[in-house]
Amino acid sequence: MQEHTRGREKIRSGLIGAAVGASAPILYTLLDYLSFHRDLPFPEYLKTNILHSAEGLATHVYISATILVFGAAGVLVAALREKDADHKAELDAKNIELRKSQAELKDLTENLEKKVREGQGELVEAARKLKEANAKLLRQVEIQRKIAGNVPSLLALIDSDMNYVEMNEYGSRQLLGKPLTDILGHKCFEVLSGKTGVCIEECAVQKAFLTGREAMHTREMVLRGRDMVVETRGVPLKDEGGVVTHVLQVVTDATAKKKEEDELKRRANRDALTGVYNKHYLDLYLENEERKNKTDKRKRGPYTIIYADVDNLKEANDAYGHEAGDILLKKTSQVLQDSTRHEDIVARVGGDEFVIILPHSGPEEGEVLISRFRHECYDWNKTKDLSDNLKNLTLSVSFGLGTSVYGIDLFDTVNRADKTMYMAKKDKKAIQHGPL
Repeated sequence: MQEHTRGREKIRSGLIGAAVGASAPILYTLLDYLSFHRDLPFPEYLKTNILHSAEGLATHVYISATILVFGAAGVLVAALREKDADHKAELDAKNIELRKSQAELKDLTENLEKKVREGQGELVEAARKLKEANAKLLRQVEIQRKIAGNVPSLLALIDSDMNYVEMNEYGSRQLLGKPLTDILGHKCFEVLSGKTGVCIEECAVQKAFLTGREAMHTREMVLRGRDMVVETRGVPLKDEGGVVTHVLQVVTDATAKKKEEDELKRRANRDALTGVYNKHYLDLYLENEERKNKTDKRKRGPYTIIYADVDNLKEANDAYGHEAGDILLKKTSQVLQDSTRHEDIVARVGGDEFVIILPHSGPEEGEVLISRFRHECYDWNKTKDLSDNLKNLTLSVSFGLGTSVYGIDLFDTVNRADKTMYMAKKDKKAIQHGPL
């Protein structure tokens, strides 16, 4: 339909052009007749001046050509107008598309700006939260560093090559007395002991790496020129796969703790007044020796056991007060300890009773030792330096002897020595005369 309309437009334009072209010679013929040939009839004028005249014929040819030219011009004008219309329609379509694209671009720009503003807001909020989190983390790290730095223990991180990675200030300065430059990157056993290529067998850090469990060991060592007892704990640190990547080493000065434990053990095993072993320790010793005798294939013994009893202790307390009794007990323990060997056991088992264990000794050694005890008591009675109210105080001890050869129970031997002492004490009272 659009193409048909365009064809009709071209024909109409051609006719209009032709009509315009034809109007020029017709007007020319009319003007020429009216101006110069009015005396002739018009038909005759046409015949004489147009049809039978070369000039007239040329004029008509010119008119025909003019008609053709103007017709073609009309058609050309119509084509140009059609092309101009098509171009205009194309321009209008492109303008519509351009306006549509501009609108879409505007919407996109506005949406993008909106999203950018929203994103900026979210980014600013995220940055604020991150800043707050970092500040909080830094505060926590600083607090942890201060806590770790003031903990009275060496806290260090050790990698799988046994190198120090990190250490707290107390450990480096107070315990080791070294700068971190001489510690970090060095083997832990080299820093602590000064030995190269040596790690003690019971090392807690090594055990933590090997077993994946917390371990501990205690040993004596020299740090900063001072003999110390240190307690080392190894705490394994694992990755997500359960592999131990580092170990936290905690080294504590346990010297005072060890002394306290030793003192508690000493008090638990020692008699408070005399300082010799008490009955609790004696029983443990006898039980341990009996166990060794039953489990060890080698023959142990013999054991000689002396049972000693301070004579007339009650009477001395009654006559001179408990101070006198304490003096006699302390002197008896001193005499017994001064006359025995390091491996011998001297124990107070009652108020006035003592037991002496002589390992690897026979009855002859026991008799010699009893004789020495008596001689020491005799010398003290002659040379004692006591106040006037105690100058008549004398030390007298009764002794009993028992020997345990291979296979004889030690507790039975102690009982036999006790009975022997009791008999000796009874005989002494029977023949005793004179003052205390």
